[in-house]
Amino acid sequence: MVDSGGEQTPASLGDLLPWTVRGVRTGRAWVVAADPEVLQERWRRLASADAAERAELFEPSRARTPDSAVPGLPGQRTSTRRLSREPGEQPPLVRVRHRPLDRAWMLADQRLLDQARPELWRADGPQQRYLLVQPDGQPSPAPLTVSAELPVDPRVRVHPLHRRPDGREPNLAPGLLRFLRRAYATAVTADDVLAWIAAVCARPDAPRDAVPLPRSAASWTEGVALGRRVVDLHTYARPGLRTPDGRRTFVRNPVDRHPLELGYDADEETLLVGEGRLAPVPPSAWAAEPTLREWFADRTAFRGAPSGTLGALGLTIWPQRATTDLIELTTTLALLAELTAVQGALTADGGPWFTRADLHEAGILPVPAAARRPASVLDRLEEGPEGQYALL
Repeated sequence: MVDSGGEQTPASLGDLLPWTVRGVRTGRAWVVAADPEVLQERWRRLASADAAERAELFEPSRARTPDSAVPGLPGQRTSTRRLSREPGEQPPLVRVRHRPLDRAWMLADQRLLDQARPELWRADGPQQRYLLVQPDGQPSPAPLTVSAELPVDPRVRVHPLHRRPDGREPNLAPGLLRFLRRAYATAVTADDVLAWIAAVCARPDAPRDAVPLPRSAASWTEGVALGRRVVDLHTYARPGLRTPDGRRTFVRNPVDRHPLELGYDADEETLLVGEGRLAPVPPSAWAAEPTLREWFADRTAFRGAPSGTLGALGLTIWPQRATTDLIELTTTLALLAELTAVQGALTADGGPWFTRADLHEAGILPVPAAARRPASVLDRLEEGPEGQYALL
């Protein structure tokens, strides 16, 4: 039963993790690639071109051109001279989350990005985790996923777990941890909250923006343990995984130099990658066919790019690491599918729940306006456009 003010509804993700921002908007696809050597060659090609050709290769947009004057990207050492005059050294290559479960590499240079989201870069660090609300229609195992890498997709709504790179200031509603510690009579950390949210929200049929919090300490403990498994899978924290029945996927036939098709043989539980054969791959992994096809399309898209563009530069042969990554992805999808029923049972049986009215009564809601803004993280030099100034 929901009243007109929604006070009897569960908390929303924005109630619990109030600071939110959209993912990085690159404005040009060529700055992201699955293979770092491809980005190195694209940068070499761009930097060595004359001014006129560089402008064409760059693919200008309204937000960014080679003449744009922009500051350095927080935490990255790059030139801040106008790209049209002085490209400088190759920018750092950083690992990013390009798709819900797909990691890629990106040239970390604000001169190349339409909207770099500097506030995200300032808060990035080894302890940082990102809850990503996926857009409608995006191939994804769930409407909410978890990433350890900066997300590159402006359609994604990003809720960082921490407001600072050292992980010492959680992006949680003020008073929430104290409220949960009293409710469950146990220690509760920001990572526990992340795990609980993953347990109840990172599943295919989860509501897009509701996070039920249990009144039962037993339900909380069960959910946190389950959620840690989900987070580990989403963030690829445990390499060398086996399928749910304990089998390991092997390369039965090597992938050819230029695979053109991705398919599946259900009778043999075999993933077909051109002439390659990977098995066993459970049917539950192939059930996420759109996710797998998008992964494959990203690695072969350069073949369809216009000749002479930076996007047309790619590897001439299929790399072995792509096969390894594909095996890791299919195994992860199968393991996540196995957890879906347990997650659903937790959501169905874990109540009763705290409501927004309970959080209002505890003084947690409404969230102060300051908690919805990024923290002032200026603990390192940030060079301005043309090297003219620095923030301290």
